[in-house]
Order: sequence, then structure tokens, then C-alpha cells
Amino acid sequence: MKTLLQAEGTVTPSCSKSHITYTFHLHEMCQELHLEFNYEPKKLEDESQAQALIEEGFTRYILEAQRDSYSWRDFLPLQNLLTLSLDDENGFRGAGHRHDPVQHLTITADEASPGFIPGSFPKGQLKLMINLHCVVTEQCKYRLHVWEGEVGGK
Repeated sequence: MKTLLQAEGTVTPSCSKSHITYTFHLHEMCQELHLEFNYEPKKLEDESQAQALIEEGFTRYILEAQRDSYSWRDFLPLQNLLTLSLDDENGFRGAGHRHDPVQHLTITADEASPGFIPGSFPKGQLKLMINLHCVVTEQCKYRLHVWEGEVGGK
């Protein structure tokens, strides 16, 4: 196992609808790439904060005459959503738009986790993007580990 990237960070609601990009280099062709990604918390547990956010959404996106037909409770729980996408020297290699807050993704010459394209990675730059679709908690912490080689070498 050869670690290519380890990163962690904290994002807030102001980061919603943005991206964090990590660029790293492969000095030779890679046959097997692993990505471990996790973030927490997943859910906004404070019901009064959730109610305020949902009602703000009603005001912004639903016509006033139709608002009474919606209950804010129908939209619980509010959840953070962070996903990954990957590009290599030749372009797009996939996106894992999953709701799971803990993910292990693998891409090899012959197989890949759903959403990613199998195949070797050429020498050059890899760009890994964390897509911050929605951050509803005051803070959301993430951790990322990328390595080439076999799983057992963690």
C-alpha cells in the first residue's frame, strides 16, 4: 500500500453547493486505487433548527397559497450530503453520489465501485473533488484517505 493523499477538514453551512478539490500525482501507472471517505455528523438532530431551515425553504421555494399543504415534519431528518468525484489525466473517472457517511471505494484495471470507471490510472495528476451538496449542521467533519495497492495494507 502506498498512501497518495490523507486529508481532513471541517465545513459549515456556508460551504453548501461548493466543492473542495485535492490534486495529487501518480509518478507511475496505477492498477488499483482505494478511497476511504467519511463525514460526521450525518443528521441534524436539533428539531427546532431543522424546522427553521425547512420553513425558510418553504418561504423561498413554495408559493404562499400552497404552503399550508406541507408539513415541515415530512422533510425530517435533514442530512448533510458530501459526495466524491474523480478525474485523471484523461478526464472523468466517475462520481460516487451516495448518501452513506462512510465509504470505501475501489477502482482497479478490471472492476470499480458503482459510479466509477474501471481501468488503470495513467501517470500524472488525479483530481479528487468533495462535492458539498448540503451542510445543515453547524459543523461537519470529513476524513479522506487515498492509496494505491491492496486493501490489506491499511
